[in-house]
Amino acid sequence: MPSINISVSYADHHRNKRKREHLDISHDGTHHHLLPTHESSHFLDGLKLPNILVRWIPLKHSPPSDQEPLIPSSQPQSSSFASKYGSCTEILHYGTHSSVRVYTRKSSRDSKSRQLHIVKVFRPSSQPSITSHYRLEQHLSSSLSHPNICRATDALRNDRGELCLVMDYCAGGDLNSFIATSGKLETVEADCFFKQIIRAVSFLHENGIAHRELKTENILLSAHGAVKIADFGSAECLVHSSEQSAMTTYCLAPRKLFGTVSYIAPEELQGEKVEDPRAGDVWTAALVYMAMRWGRLLWGIASEEDTQFGEYLSGRQTEEGYPPIEALGRTSRRNVVYAMLHPVPHRRITASNVLRSEWVHGVVVCDAGELGL
Repeated sequence: MPSINISVSYADHHRNKRKREHLDISHDGTHHHLLPTHESSHFLDGLKLPNILVRWIPLKHSPPSDQEPLIPSSQPQSSSFASKYGSCTEILHYGTHSSVRVYTRKSSRDSKSRQLHIVKVFRPSSQPSITSHYRLEQHLSSSLSHPNICRATDALRNDRGELCLVMDYCAGGDLNSFIATSGKLETVEADCFFKQIIRAVSFLHENGIAHRELKTENILLSAHGAVKIADFGSAECLVHSSEQSAMTTYCLAPRKLFGTVSYIAPEELQGEKVEDPRAGDVWTAALVYMAMRWGRLLWGIASEEDTQFGEYLSGRQTEEGYPPIEALGRTSRRNVVYAMLHPVPHRRITASNVLRSEWVHGVVVCDAGELGL
């Protein structure tokens, strides 16, 4: 079932008041976001933090050796982990080989000032694969530099000798929680977030990477409205072979069905051979946009057995169209969403063409989103 559950008991004037509080639109058409910040990290409950490409590696990259240096630290390696990042104040996720935690460091100058970081801690293991996964993760995460992608900022051992990856804390929470508390987002806000998402997706695709698990829970927000795509644990890298005309995949684990069922593209559900999984990212990005505009997901599963999805397939064949998409307003916006949600993957629009569309090209992104702040 769809993961976003919005209570209809919220009165419209209460929602509009909240929207005015977290979105400021200027007379010149620019805007900035004033998202509520989260002193506690409970907004991340149930969210898998960035397993940045831990399973996949493109052939153009070689796995880092044990002798390769980690991501350059912001402070000398002689500095203790505790002096740099403080102490663990909350455990967000506890897995078989690693845990994800919030670390809080108090300022030495101001006792009320705190700096938060997300730290993925790999527990000691005699299995070489665990260390290899850690080094592969930090190696690839450091190369994914984009304002709208959550990436590791430091890699080092903590005071107990455990391998750690450090990531910035996103004070605005995740998009799923934001929609759940705010309801439908205003067009300006949804379009701003969407363009940031598509920029990140296009960047990944141009580098031969498919995320494969885009959803509102995996999209983090800064306090000022910058989008950060997270959780690359299901990502897949595609490699263009000089001996072949098609893209082929190289992976470190067997292929399987990835993603939350409500977001999965129909070709994945039907068990078809997926030539290029990047088309699935385009599908899910469109569903994320519709979730922002409607405050809910459109259907439970992209199967004709699902009544809502069946209505979508029927609607796109008629002049009347599919009501939720038709209600988006501008023709250029509606056409792009329809193109992103084409049931046939090879006929689906690409992320780069979404960016070049009349609609998205004209969307104004806030300064924070442009800079990733």
